[in-house]
Amino acid sequence: MKFKLATMAAAMFAATGAASAADLGRPAPAAVDYVKVCDAYGAGFFYIPGSQTCLKIGGYVRAEYRAYDFDDTFAALAGKTVGTNNPTHNDFTTRVRAQVTLDARTNTEFGLLRSFTEAWWTVDSGNSTPTVTLWNAYIQFGGLTAGRAQSFFDFYTGTTYGSYFEAAHSDTKVNLLAYTFSFGNGVSASLSLEDPTVGSNSRRLSSIFNGFATSPYGGVKMLDVVGNVRIAQAWGSAQLMAAAHEDVSSLTNTTKWGYAVGGGVTVNLPMIAAGDTINLQAVYSKGAVAYAGADLSMGALDFIQTGKNNLAQSTAWSVAGGVVHYWTPKLSTAVNGSYLKVDTATTSFLDYKQIDAQINTVYTIVPGMTIGGELEYRKIDFTKGGDTDALVGLLRFQRNF
Repeated sequence: MKFKLATMAAAMFAATGAASAADLGRPAPAAVDYVKVCDAYGAGFFYIPGSQTCLKIGGYVRAEYRAYDFDDTFAALAGKTVGTNNPTHNDFTTRVRAQVTLDARTNTEFGLLRSFTEAWWTVDSGNSTPTVTLWNAYIQFGGLTAGRAQSFFDFYTGTTYGSYFEAAHSDTKVNLLAYTFSFGNGVSASLSLEDPTVGSNSRRLSSIFNGFATSPYGGVKMLDVVGNVRIAQAWGSAQLMAAAHEDVSSLTNTTKWGYAVGGGVTVNLPMIAAGDTINLQAVYSKGAVAYAGADLSMGALDFIQTGKNNLAQSTAWSVAGGVVHYWTPKLSTAVNGSYLKVDTATTSFLDYKQIDAQINTVYTIVPGMTIGGELEYRKIDFTKGGDTDALVGLLRFQRNF
């Protein structure tokens, strides 16, 4: 009886309250629209209230501490101001980075509509304000990808942090327009138009005119054309890729097409430990040496203009590989290495070989929190200038969410 009386009293109070609100000209309180879990795309997604779009918010906070030991010649050639005998140069630096990702997905009558955004805020030693980087920002609709995303040429991008030195493999974010054809059973083929000027690592390496004056690239006359064929299954994945890249003289508007071709494979090794992999990749390029991992800071050039209408193109090839092994589900070690050979057109003065070797050990303290240490070594051997090297050691703390 008491329960019935309480229920009746609550109903009368609610009705009186609504009437009083109306009498006073105030709108009645709106119904609460609770956030609902969206499990269609995995953990972490929720429905944006009032829509059929599922959203996942993620990111990390990272603190990194670096120590350097650079050969003075290496630092001078690479334009670095750390780890040398110069009293004004730093032997230790720090970096703090915050990352935020937004992954929004909607099922439509034409298939999945997805947008993905990733932004970084980074503060390095010597800077009081953060630099902001838009690392990813793309739309996917069916097989279409439009925006800033990983180049479709890229396959193996390393097993280690590669925080200071990027080994000789293509790992580049570009503005692109691509379409992927899926054939089932993990087999796909993609065709992509990619802007060579706005990548996280530029695809356009400067040129020289008649062996003397540096000549920057001319304007973009055609986007890079990139294609790949890929298979991804339980055993691992493999890819064949190719790119066509147009070299353009800023002096005479002369153009000549360069290219890059490559292939890579990743094999999963669950019979050793869950998460273990072995990876291998090889790339050859002509007139587009950045695809093989060549770097402008080491003097790599796509071409040399030897006459009014003649562009002599440089070549480069690289081999890269790495392994990951989990000693326990929380403790892993990764090794990454590469070899790069650059042959500059018409002159051997700028020819060089580059060796990269990296190793790290990472420990997961609790889910979402890791601590890792890494060593990164690079050696450059110039055909006409001897060799030089550099070593970086770093400690990283990272909290993912």
